[in-house]
Amino acid sequence: MKADKAEKAEKADKTEQTDEASEEKHLTDEERTKMIHKALREREVELVIDPWGGSGVECKELVKTNNGFDAYTDKPERFFERGYTFKPINFMQGYRYVFEHEGKYYGVKMSEVQFDRRKDAKELDFMIRGDSKQLREFGGRFYGTSRALWLMLIVMGAAALVAVLYLFAGMESLRPLLLAILPAAILIFSLIEIFGYIKFGTDMFWWCEYERYGFFGSLFRLFPFAAMVAAQVASLRIYGRVLFKDEIDEETGKPKQISLKPAAWSLALCVPVFVICIFIVAGAGMGNTILMDIVGLVSFLGTLGVGLIISLRRNVKSFGATTGLYVTIFSIVYIIGCIISAIAMIILVFQIIFQILVVVGTILIFMMMGTRRRVYRNGRVYEEIHY
Repeated sequence: MKADKAEKAEKADKTEQTDEASEEKHLTDEERTKMIHKALREREVELVIDPWGGSGVECKELVKTNNGFDAYTDKPERFFERGYTFKPINFMQGYRYVFEHEGKYYGVKMSEVQFDRRKDAKELDFMIRGDSKQLREFGGRFYGTSRALWLMLIVMGAAALVAVLYLFAGMESLRPLLLAILPAAILIFSLIEIFGYIKFGTDMFWWCEYERYGFFGSLFRLFPFAAMVAAQVASLRIYGRVLFKDEIDEETGKPKQISLKPAAWSLALCVPVFVICIFIVAGAGMGNTILMDIVGLVSFLGTLGVGLIISLRRNVKSFGATTGLYVTIFSIVYIIGCIISAIAMIILVFQIIFQILVVVGTILIFMMMGTRRRVYRNGRVYEEIHY
């Protein structure tokens, strides 16, 4: 009987939590704001600075007015480190909590704070939103701090160091170590990128964002990231070179390598081919039909399958059936990781190039405007423009 009661109580608690979570998801901005103001009036809440990425946040200094607090001022920002705890005294538009520090008022976004007490986190879940909720999970802690970045740097750096010593310093004794550490580094690096991208998208590359670090900050961070991506792209080729050493492929007459290109082309082209085929079918007036579904599925799987089968066949010939299959699967993981890195690099580089174009464009506009001067001649006013 006691076990049944405990089970029923547990089910009721889970149902209540589900209902609360569902209700929280459907809160409007106005309803959420009212609930937050009510919570701040009725109880003492402590929040802690805990942003997604970085060691802290820049908080805007606010000005207290008769109607509340004004954030649209020329007041400077102040940096508050991760872990700084405060008691919010108000909540204002723009999802900012207001707190007092050394006689001045500051505002911090609700997505950059956490509850200082577990009890508050459970009862006042509606007060936190966005990336901050993700940080409660292990994945959020891993990707939202520098842990993922450091792990990627360590594994790829260790593999690169051993590879340089073997290839350029002539340390042949390191070959067994390199054959073990290089595929492990490739796998770990790629899996970190894949899982992070699936869960958090390009936000996982927060440590290189233009919006967070500005032009020069993001530019300087881009160089080590580019070096990491270059090492990632070259790693599998280096592994194949070390693995096969001086062996020659009988068919091509070239040094043996892991078959990679066919699978890479298939993975890169399967989505574009799918989209093109869908547009063609829709343009022919057969949108939302079974034919569209069939064409889309066949084009995607066909494009993906051709390259994978070719790579698998070649790897099976080089390694044998079982090992060839494992090598092909390993190559797919590696290729996906490289694609994610390439997407991140393109986005980050485009952000920087866009800012450069804006500055250059502004300078050109001012240069084209020339200088204007008013001249008095014969009792009349003339305007001369000099370019």
